[in-house]
Amino acid sequence: MLKKEQIEFYHSNGYLVLTDVFSKEEISKLNSKIKNFKNHTSQPNVICEDNGDIRSIFAPEIQEPIFGDLTKDKRLLIASEELLKSALYLYQYKLNLKEAYVGKYWEWHQDFPYWHFGDGIKTPEMISVMVLFDDVKSYQGPLLIIPKSHKNGIVDFQHKAHLENKKDNLLNSLNSDLKYTINNELVKEYALKNKIVSLEGTQGTVIFFHPNIFHASNSNVSPFKRSTAIITYNSIHNTPEKESSRPDYICYRYTTRLKVFS
Repeated sequence: MLKKEQIEFYHSNGYLVLTDVFSKEEISKLNSKIKNFKNHTSQPNVICEDNGDIRSIFAPEIQEPIFGDLTKDKRLLIASEELLKSALYLYQYKLNLKEAYVGKYWEWHQDFPYWHFGDGIKTPEMISVMVLFDDVKSYQGPLLIIPKSHKNGIVDFQHKAHLENKKDNLLNSLNSDLKYTINNELVKEYALKNKIVSLEGTQGTVIFFHPNIFHASNSNVSPFKRSTAIITYNSIHNTPEKESSRPDYICYRYTTRLKVFS
């Protein structure tokens, strides 16, 4: 499904953007179900901001089964298998919502530290796939990445004194006060060298990105929402080496190869 040049671009830069992967009709069906999660804010897989707005919905298929089909869509799964040259299983799946005017930011971080330290994943033989449910402009808090920043593994973290003596809190891997954020000087160094890319795009765009790439996003101060799905696949040869203490809706336990939905 992917061209040689696209595969090479991903491995060189740590990300790949494909436009017009999903039609407006396909995305509209999913978008129409998001409002239903407001009835489930008491459920542990639905993570809310302090003001009550939904920030993330992990394993959204629990409440809305239609979202389960997306993880097995051949346009996502086969392309991911081509990029990793491996059979894959579903490792993590969430919807990230940024409501108009109030959607909060995500600090500069890498994803892999949470999976490595929290779940016992040995190598970053993984890939995340973001699907844009809306047209996303610069003022809506799009995904920001620093190309080529994935090549040096897990980097130094920014010291956070207020988290030092705090017990391991699940929310500090899910909210806007992340446990493992990248050292500020490293962010600046890489940004000066490789620049920051703002991944704006139209509804139905798909972004593949490496688990060690530096990424972040700003708050959404616009009058328009920004909803995305993020699906993380893991190689079937890279299963956790310890029992994760994190709940099933954050770290799926079923490690059999995922098959394309038909």
